[in-house]
Amino acid sequence: MSEPEELRVAIVGDVVHRPAQAWTTTVHALLRHLAANGLADVVPEPLGIVGDVETDRLVPGDAGPASWPYQATEPGLASAARLLRAVHDATRGWRPPPSARWAHPPRSDAAAETSVICHGDPGPWNMAWTGGVATGLFDWDHAYPGPALDDVAYALEYFAPFRDDAEAVRWHGFTLPPDRRRRTEVFAAAYGLGSSAGLLDAVIARQETTADQVRALANEGVLPQARWVNEGYLDVLAARVAWSRANRHLFE
Repeated sequence: MSEPEELRVAIVGDVVHRPAQAWTTTVHALLRHLAANGLADVVPEPLGIVGDVETDRLVPGDAGPASWPYQATEPGLASAARLLRAVHDATRGWRPPPSARWAHPPRSDAAAETSVICHGDPGPWNMAWTGGVATGLFDWDHAYPGPALDDVAYALEYFAPFRDDAEAVRWHGFTLPPDRRRRTEVFAAAYGLGSSAGLLDAVIARQETTADQVRALANEGVLPQARWVNEGYLDVLAARVAWSRANRHLFE
C-alpha cells in the first residue's frame, strides 16, 4: 500500500488553501469566536472546507522567513508577547462545541484562571508582521485547551532563543549573539507575567511535550509528522532538550 500523499499549502490571491484535518471544524469555530471578540484583523477568517482542503483568508503582513529580523528586536519581541496575550485573553470563556476535536489532547492540569485555548505553535513564522511588530497569528492546526504557560514556553524557545549563538545569528535574524536572559525578561513582562521565574524549566518541559505531540501524530499517520519521524526528527528534538539543560546559565 502506498503512503498517503502529503498535501501542501497554497496561496491564491488572498486565500490560503491548506490540508483539512479532523480538527479543522473545531479550529474554524474558534477563529470565528476570536473574530467576534475583537481579533478579526489578527486571525484568519475561515472560509470553508471542501473535501480534504480548507480555505482561510490570508492574514496580511510579512511572515515565514521574513519574520526573523523583526522578532530579533526588542520592540518586535515585546509585540509578539502582547499579541499572544491578547489572543489568549480572547479565548477565555469560550466553550468548544460538544463535538470538538483537537490535534492534541486537552490539558486538564491548569487552574481555571490560567486555562486558555493554546495556539500550540506560536513561533515568529506563524505571526504576521507589519512595520516590524507582530500583528497577526495564523496556522491554528495545533490549538488545544490548556495552560497559557504552554504557549508562552513554546514561543520563548524561539524568541529567546533556546539555540546556540551560531544558529541564532545564522537563522534567527540576530546580528550578534542574543542576550537570552534579557529577552526572556522582556517577553515575560510584555505578556504580563509577574516575573520570568520558572520559565526556563517551563520551556524544557514544553520541548519534551512537543516531542510527545509529534510522536503521537506520527503514530496516527498524520502528515507531515509521520514523515518527520521517519527522517529522524525526534532525535533533533531530543538534542534541543539536551542543549537547553546544558545551557541553563544563559538564561538564569
